Amino acid sequence: MKNNTLRSHLWHCLCTLFVASLLTQPVPVSARDIAAIRASGKLVVAVPDVRTPPFFFEDQGELKGLDIDLAKSVAESLGVKPVFNREAKSFNGAVQLIASDHADMAAAKLSRTLPRAQTVLFTDPYIVLPHALLVNRLRFAELARGRPVAQVLQQFSGTIGVIAKSAFVDFAHTNFPLAKIVEFDNWDAAVDAVSAGKITAAYRDAFEIKRIFKVRPDLVLTVRSVIIEDITDTIGIAVGANSFHLHAYLNLFLSQKNIKYSSDQILSRYEKFLQ
Repeated sequence: MKNNTLRSHLWHCLCTLFVASLLTQPVPVSARDIAAIRASGKLVVAVPDVRTPPFFFEDQGELKGLDIDLAKSVAESLGVKPVFNREAKSFNGAVQLIASDHADMAAAKLSRTLPRAQTVLFTDPYIVLPHALLVNRLRFAELARGRPVAQVLQQFSGTIGVIAKSAFVDFAHTNFPLAKIVEFDNWDAAVDAVSAGKITAAYRDAFEIKRIFKVRPDLVLTVRSVIIEDITDTIGIAVGANSFHLHAYLNLFLSQKNIKYSSDQILSRYEKFLQ
């Protein structure tokens, strides 16, 4: 009898400890997901306070561009209004707004990178662009010394300009470890520097290289493009690390709407917004 009582007491204690351990386990705290977004009547979209035509830019006080159209379309499909959060001053800043739950999603030509993927979820890419260099003709020729372009790129030891706090800072360090990386406040400043011969090359995606020749055709006298076909920049929408429902919804949205752009498609569809 005493043994039965003891066993019963031990069993009760074990059950109590088990339940207590469950109650004290960390409970996942979800970021705003679809239910909360619909209940609030608004979709908060992070877009950095920089000008990146034709993806996002301000025209007479109104936000326009490919990413703005995309965000508005997503909001419409959810039956809510888009609200744009422009507190971020850089692309990385827009990612931080998502990671800190200050916005529901970021549609802002965001490159999907491993460091960023540690804090947010990215959708499947809706834009895929080859990497490219805008090189100063004279300085690149001095560096190449007659060698094939592919060989020069493999051992590139010149100076490369990139936009500060953008994905291309990491891309440059990874893909051109021998180069000296120079960060600029914006793309135009990097382009001016390579045109003037202050740096050997400016590094970004193929679309931006094609765009700059369309808006500044005079550059052809001092610079040329080098497209790196085997390295691509995949652009996705970022959402909070716990916004699983929204993440799945956006992937389905992109798939069903068949939203996936190439450089030439963007240039054709948004040519009037290139400036």
